[in-house]
Amino acid sequence: MNLTRMFCVFYLLGLGTQINAAPALKMHVFDEITTSQNTAKIHKTDDLQKPELITYVFTYSSDEVDIPENPKTTQPQTKTFPLRYERAEFYFKTGFREDELFWNIAGLGGQPNILSELSWDNLFILTANIGTTLYFGEHWLGNVDLLFGQIKSGDNQDSDYLGDNRTEEFSRSNNSTDDGDVLDISAHAGYRWYWPESKSNSWQSELRSLFGVSYHQQNLIIQDGFQTIPAFGAFEGLDSQYKTTWYGPWVGLEGRWQDSERFQLKFGVQYHYAFYDASATWNLRSDFAQPESFTHKAEGYGWIYELEGLYRLTPKLAINLTLKKQDWRADRNGEDKTYFANGNTVKFKFNEVEWESFGASLGLEYVF
Repeated sequence: MNLTRMFCVFYLLGLGTQINAAPALKMHVFDEITTSQNTAKIHKTDDLQKPELITYVFTYSSDEVDIPENPKTTQPQTKTFPLRYERAEFYFKTGFREDELFWNIAGLGGQPNILSELSWDNLFILTANIGTTLYFGEHWLGNVDLLFGQIKSGDNQDSDYLGDNRTEEFSRSNNSTDDGDVLDISAHAGYRWYWPESKSNSWQSELRSLFGVSYHQQNLIIQDGFQTIPAFGAFEGLDSQYKTTWYGPWVGLEGRWQDSERFQLKFGVQYHYAFYDASATWNLRSDFAQPESFTHKAEGYGWIYELEGLYRLTPKLAINLTLKKQDWRADRNGEDKTYFANGNTVKFKFNEVEWESFGASLGLEYVF
């Protein structure tokens, strides 16, 4: 090694910088300044001829600490979701439902007070119901429920009157309703209250306040016409349709009683503010417009009562039996709007519509 090269090496090792005899010196060369919490003394040589090369001499008061290769690297942060649920219940039920529905309108100027009235009785409906309930924390929950039903049989009567209070009946047909479907959709949120477990038994009690919205649809088909008044008998070609919708907000209360192991009993009641809309196709009335012959609208209410018993087969799987009763009525701000084939429209007073329903179903519930 020649003298020039040796001089450069000694210069880079800290020529002109005070060097302590002990502890041993450590040399690190960096492109930018980096500090360490364990650094006791830092000696910087500022008098180098090459400003891009900076020499640091460290003396340590404890064991050496490894300097990360990339000091700008930060640890990844874990994201949390505010609507994260803690538990979910999924259920599937199948069963039957029996519905009754009737409505009537008044004549022009309110005379007669009942001009035409239709009723559907003994509507036997096969149903399938699915839904899920999500629990957020200790008190809050959300639920979505969907029911579809197929009408298998039923009776229809269509009567017209000349006098008030269903007098002077001049036309009546008795028909069948062996086709059609129903659809119910509901969503709600709820808050749960608890009662301490009784010392005398193993039952636990819970009360839920519920608030939500719902939509209910009935697609009623009228076929197999039979004219009773006048007594003309059977007639062909009847294929009329009356499609109803009930929708609006609702509030409810639900009580639950559960033992510590397997059995649970639930009873709930709901009050619905109902908006009622309906559309009809009267296919044999050539003087009516097709396919929309007349429409109905009104406002009213609905009550739903539900009783359910649940037996848990495993901690995650349960079987349930549900009974459900519904009573609906719309008789405020009613309007019948009839559309004629010549383009004219006539408005009648829509008096009322009532819908009653009773159903039973058997199903499974799974917790995940």
